[in-house]
Amino acid sequence: MNFNPFHQGRHSSCLPKKIFLIMKLTVMIMMTIIIHASASSFAQKLTFSGKNVTVDNLFKAIEQQTQYRVLYATNILNDDAKITVNFKATPLEQVLKTLLKDKSLTYTIEQNTILIKKEEPSFLDKITSVFSASRFNGRVVDENNNPLVGATVAVKGSKKYAITGSTGSFVLDLEANDVLVISYIGYETKELKITQGILQSGVASLLDIKLNMSASSLDQVQVIGYGTTTKRNNTGAVSSITAAEIGKQTIENPLLALQGRISGVQITQDNGLPGAGVRMNIRGAYTGLSGAGFIPLYVIDGVPFTLFNGTQPASDNLNSNSFSAANGAVSPFSVIAPEDIERIDILKDADATAIYGSRGSNGVVLITTKKGSKGKTSYNFNLNTGVSDVANYIPMMNTQEYLATRRAAFARSGVTPTTANALDLVSWDQNAYTDWQKYFIGNTAHTTNLTGSVSGGNAQNSFLFSSTYRKQGTIYGNDFGATTFSSRLNAGHKSLDGKFSIDASVNYAYMKNLLPNTDLSTIYALAPNYPLYNANGTVNWTSTSPLSYNPKQTDSETTNLFSNLNLSYKVLENLTLRANLGYTTTRLKQQQINPASSQNPATSQVSTLRYADNNNDNYIIEPQAVYNVKLGEGNLEALLGTTFQKTNATGISLLGTGYNNEGLLYSLTGASAVTTSANASSIYKYNAFFGRLNYNWKGKYIVDGTFRRDGSSRFGDNNKFGNFGAVGASWIFTQEDFMKDLSFLSFGKLRASYGVTGNDQIPNYQYLGLYATSGSSSNYDGSTAIIPSNIQNPDLKWETNKKLDIALELGFFNDRIFLKADYFRNRVSDLLNTITIASQTGSTGYTANLDATVQNKGFEFELNTINVANGDFRWTTNINLTIMRNKLLEFDNLANTFYASTYVVGEPTDIRRFYNYTGVNPATGLPTYKDLNGDGVISFAGDRYIGYYGHPYFGGINNSISYKGLSLDFMFQYNHRYGILNSTLSSSPAGINYSNLSTALLDRWGAVGDTALFPAASTVNDPSYGNLTSSDVNWGDASYLKLKTVSLNYALPKSVISKLKLSNLTVYVQGQNLYTWAKQKYTYDPESTVPGTGSALGTGQYIAAPQVRTIVFGLNCSF
Repeated sequence: MNFNPFHQGRHSSCLPKKIFLIMKLTVMIMMTIIIHASASSFAQKLTFSGKNVTVDNLFKAIEQQTQYRVLYATNILNDDAKITVNFKATPLEQVLKTLLKDKSLTYTIEQNTILIKKEEPSFLDKITSVFSASRFNGRVVDENNNPLVGATVAVKGSKKYAITGSTGSFVLDLEANDVLVISYIGYETKELKITQGILQSGVASLLDIKLNMSASSLDQVQVIGYGTTTKRNNTGAVSSITAAEIGKQTIENPLLALQGRISGVQITQDNGLPGAGVRMNIRGAYTGLSGAGFIPLYVIDGVPFTLFNGTQPASDNLNSNSFSAANGAVSPFSVIAPEDIERIDILKDADATAIYGSRGSNGVVLITTKKGSKGKTSYNFNLNTGVSDVANYIPMMNTQEYLATRRAAFARSGVTPTTANALDLVSWDQNAYTDWQKYFIGNTAHTTNLTGSVSGGNAQNSFLFSSTYRKQGTIYGNDFGATTFSSRLNAGHKSLDGKFSIDASVNYAYMKNLLPNTDLSTIYALAPNYPLYNANGTVNWTSTSPLSYNPKQTDSETTNLFSNLNLSYKVLENLTLRANLGYTTTRLKQQQINPASSQNPATSQVSTLRYADNNNDNYIIEPQAVYNVKLGEGNLEALLGTTFQKTNATGISLLGTGYNNEGLLYSLTGASAVTTSANASSIYKYNAFFGRLNYNWKGKYIVDGTFRRDGSSRFGDNNKFGNFGAVGASWIFTQEDFMKDLSFLSFGKLRASYGVTGNDQIPNYQYLGLYATSGSSSNYDGSTAIIPSNIQNPDLKWETNKKLDIALELGFFNDRIFLKADYFRNRVSDLLNTITIASQTGSTGYTANLDATVQNKGFEFELNTINVANGDFRWTTNINLTIMRNKLLEFDNLANTFYASTYVVGEPTDIRRFYNYTGVNPATGLPTYKDLNGDGVISFAGDRYIGYYGHPYFGGINNSISYKGLSLDFMFQYNHRYGILNSTLSSSPAGINYSNLSTALLDRWGAVGDTALFPAASTVNDPSYGNLTSSDVNWGDASYLKLKTVSLNYALPKSVISKLKLSNLTVYVQGQNLYTWAKQKYTYDPESTVPGTGSALGTGQYIAAPQVRTIVFGLNCSF
């Protein structure tokens, strides 16, 4: 109870005398009333008698017989204490003294309330208690008696606390009846009452206090920027997956493990070939308006993983000064073994990402690799092998349907088929049939993966060594494929006194990838009766011969060395100095051959070799200081640090021509001429100062503030530095007393954050005026000219992202049902991009900040349930859903920019403009479109409306079922979106050339009066056909539901494996991309039909090698 005594201050001499007199009289009257009330209170008497009655019963009697209410805290009375009393008209004062005798309690009376409270100790008692405290020695250990270093041991209700050292030990001055509160991240908090016996044991020797691993996911470790916390205490928006979830998926790239499992995150692989680029965007993208891209920052074991050339290309890949093979590009993460990863944490909002400043604008992906552990040396081996194939083919016309379409086209145009215009109708076999899709991509790809590791250690040292070998075939056949080898060493050491620790890791990976130069999935439209050879045995070159593709090959070799060193030294009890040091080198070598024998002899046949060699060396040093202190009833943590980073990138591309012998094509020395296509180098420097303050008051109110000042060499002196920061707060309202009675609500937290992050991910030197030598087309008077390649822009500055996040987290029935809901809003302004300028300047454009703002906002939901937990049987479900909207809020002077035909203020940035298809004219068979502006002419400028290409909502549903050693996991991924309905649709009439068509074109106009979806076949290309692929006949609901992963595992009983001297033996079968339900029937895979990937097939249409269906069988054993 709070008391608010009146404060009697000095009266001002300027008060009127009458007022002063009135105040004096008022005070006198009030004092008289108070004294009278006090006297009358003790004049009241009590009559009550009884044997073995509780004090609480006596207090109730006082309330019944007097005008007073008795208030007291229940924990100050002994409920079991009984007394015998006999009061007969006893004054109230005497009754209270009798009841409180020898109980160290006293009372006060305020108006009509009697307040019972503890007696304040005398000065002598306080002095005596200091000398009576005993020096207590304890050690905090886990369930296996391993010491827990850094655990907090606090005396409840006081400011005394200690932090355990390297052996888990601590020392505190304690008294009997003190209560210790022991806490450690990832473990259940424990309270221990110090009895006289426990106190004597802790004084005489070291007493072990054992903590149990927390069963609640809320207390599991949550990795954040430059530190760790728990899900319970985290103030930011963070989602995670663990090694257990990664291990249940058949993937080559660890980023693919996130597909469908994390809210707010979209993962797309460019195609289904080995090493293909993987795209990730967190909480929305900003399309072409942001030249800085939307690629997140990747951090491995605390060290940023710099992508190739220090830039963020459109598809996280290695493609600077290089060239694409069939897989489009090489993902740098393809060389990282998923088996080496312990967990992946995704940081989304400003509170979580602002500590990384300009590098965290698009979110942060924290990858934590496995480390050595204490205990005896253990060995683990994992072997799996399986097959992959294409799960879905585009329905194409068979030979008879194709030939009928061709004949209809000639008939409509009044043209007679001849050997000059229709070999398929007059010369080729009319009954021959080849399914070219299966010819090119219908092969079965074989996959083998072998991983081995050894780990161990003791209290001071630990180590882990692992190696992975992976061989992947392709759907093109066994001539192509990828081989990957990686090896990793981790070692850690802690000093005997626990003050110093060091952790070092080195990871080496090599991948060799051999693929055709062209994605063969795009060669699906050859005539079904197309012969490989002419009647005379020569190669048929009527169209590009299928035999020409395999000899044209690209050989890519990717080498990656990633190393990091983490140092920590505990200078004082509350102060720790740390340093993260990292060095990464990545090299991509490519050779692309184009033999003369693979080219049409009717054209010039020249053998060529293209060679590219790209290197990227990245150095980073991040010193830090961490200070922890117990402040009041809370804990304060302060972090200060600085970053020094440098990236050197070099690349060269050479072209060799004039080979007399194709056997020499893999060497430039066999060429008669070698020219340099590109030769570039750049240096990127970055430094920063950052800090964070986090205060946790009683595990109930948590505030977190971050600040970072970044400096980047990509900007001139005017804007070289930028300031970024955020503040986040959370309230765990289930810790409040008024929530204690809601037994069904086990956890409740409100959190919010707001902050600003930045982006500098553009090519180097864009603020400078750059010049380059001209090509042969720009020679001046026969001499090579120097032309401007970039216009100077000293005012180039940081792109900024203002992020808002508000969230609610609820746990029901001991967290068996756990719901997390976030509302987010990100607004990006000063977008970095290219401004197009007149060619008379000698250049095409320059990099600048667009005066525009793009907004992404939406909701994220994650629901985790434990459906059944009954003995050996357990069933859990995880569901996530993201609802997202994108909008261009403002764009100053948009109408006068290059972007006016692409973007509209107030509309999403991922819009497309379409003609409104109104069907086929029954009389003419030609396509018709709505005249939107009513001018009587269908025009590009006036008759297209805005359509949306976005993803209104997406997510995934994962189920895990286990019974004893048997477990089943399966996950569905869903995506509601709009997109291309038919990847094969052409802007030319059906039957105009030798290209086969999808069966969708069977629904076409054939005679006057027909009603059909598509126009008539014809050999004459009427202009109205050209608008077909840009109309809404080919645009609509492209949603899909995919059975993404299935994993069935059986762990043999210990009674069996113990005889084999094994600690674990598990057999399993896993599947990936098993089945897709989609409205898009005329495309390989809805994941692959994304603008910007694959090969263009008309306006806005793309097709690429699909995600393959994979099934593997495996064995995992440990000993």
